[in-house]
Amino acid sequence: EEMLNNGFDRRSQQLFAPKEYVQTYTTCYNMCTQRSPYNWSEQLYQRHGETICNYLNETVLPALKNKRSEYLLKELTERWNNHKIMNKWMQKFFMYLDRYYVKHHSLPTLDVAGLKHFKNLVYGEVKKEAVGAILTMIDTERDGAMIDRDLVKNCVELIEAMGMGSLDSYCADFEEELLNATKEYYKRISQAWIESDDTPTYLEKAEKALEAEKQRVANYLNSSSEPKLLRVCESE
Repeated sequence: EEMLNNGFDRRSQQLFAPKEYVQTYTTCYNMCTQRSPYNWSEQLYQRHGETICNYLNETVLPALKNKRSEYLLKELTERWNNHKIMNKWMQKFFMYLDRYYVKHHSLPTLDVAGLKHFKNLVYGEVKKEAVGAILTMIDTERDGAMIDRDLVKNCVELIEAMGMGSLDSYCADFEEELLNATKEYYKRISQAWIESDDTPTYLEKAEKALEAEKQRVANYLNSSSEPKLLRVCESE
């Protein structure tokens, strides 16, 4: 927990010494290979989930609570990156649970369980405001200003990950809102062009807008959004 709160040394190739890892893995192995009533597999699996949930509830959510706009997105992506590291090491330490107890009882793997906890406790709490902040950044870029594209890309990838192997979360939580926001933006801007520009200038601006949307997809959106995005732009 201290590592997650204070940050990692990104130059380090490993967070735990081999001796630490082996000791923890061996303890887990010993607790899972005893005969009942001395087999602690069920309790370890439950404690794995409780540990992650406690950290998310007591540390991550409070850190996000008062953040807005880009500050929320930066904090969210940082917490997500930390969660992935924590999830990875928890899975490594308790690998023996995955190999036998999880398979035997048809339970979610430790990796999947950790992802679900983040999705339910953190993502579900902030997704509406986070998506709104992303869309504001996209509109800002459409207006000609510079934005942090890497931040938008990281946030979009986080939303994709919440689909756990599918684009369900991306489509339902983000893409639908993106298309609605895009429609409203070009409805407004095209009216301004009609009022101020002659036909050749209007067509030139419309063509540049379409190319910009294609580039936007390439920069930070899922490629499946391109045809939908262009259809919305062309309709307006």
